[in-house]
Amino acid sequence: MPVETKLQTPHLELAALRWGKPGGIPVLALHGWLDNAASFEPLAPYFEDLDFVALDWPGHGHSQHRHPSARYYITEFMWDIHLALDALGWESAHLVGHSLGAAISTIFSTAAPERVRSLTLIDALGPYANKPDDTAEQLRRSSASLRGAPRPRKTYASVEDMVKARLVATSDLSEKAARLIVERSVEPTANGFRWSYDPALHWISPLYFSEDQLLDCLRHIEAPTLTLLAQPFSNSTRSGNYAERTAAFRNGRHEFFKGGHHHHMEDAEFFGAKIHDFVVEYDDPAMSMTMQADSQN
Repeated sequence: MPVETKLQTPHLELAALRWGKPGGIPVLALHGWLDNAASFEPLAPYFEDLDFVALDWPGHGHSQHRHPSARYYITEFMWDIHLALDALGWESAHLVGHSLGAAISTIFSTAAPERVRSLTLIDALGPYANKPDDTAEQLRRSSASLRGAPRPRKTYASVEDMVKARLVATSDLSEKAARLIVERSVEPTANGFRWSYDPALHWISPLYFSEDQLLDCLRHIEAPTLTLLAQPFSNSTRSGNYAERTAAFRNGRHEFFKGGHHHHMEDAEFFGAKIHDFVVEYDDPAMSMTMQADSQN
């Protein structure tokens, strides 16, 4: 069973689920947009010898929401990884990210290479990128979203209805997987239940990286990196930029799986074994150097 964990930071309280062996190899798992830490629960049995912590991003799950004047743009989440590692007392850790969590992990690994022992990216190769000539349109969309009223959170009669709604919204999820995510995202109201996430998560970012900027980030990731990508390609990977992005990793290992965007919840044995073995293999700094040397030959 997971241990519900509260991480006190200077700005807000972050929630997490913790499994495995206290004091073991540190692994920080980072979920996708509007998911939460429970999305990693199916993988936990395969990490019993590791210190495996799955974080709820701010505004998600059981973590606090940001101040109303704050934002949830992708670069803002980078600092939450620093705060989580500090609160856990970890100088560095292995990062396992899914979707948004994978996107944030890539830029964090670029910015703070000394804190990342290895990087595992599940069905994402970094953040979305915009073309430079889309800049004005992106700014306008962002401005309109910020001026509009917050998106209302619909009230549901039961948690079952919320599970059904999640299944409609995310077609690759099984009922069991959807329930794991939903039950950690529920907030009771006087008339029923609603999502607990912060409506501000729907605000549109004013700026995205360009593809050239993102490739520069990927080229500066020093940690050994394992990417696990859905086939056929999902929207989070986008087949059009796959070749250039994977080639940019200096220490990359790229593998595919047949399944949907949340397939790490559906085939936990496959993902658990792959990620566990990668983490253990490259927890040794000497092995990391070997992988880096091999990638440059």
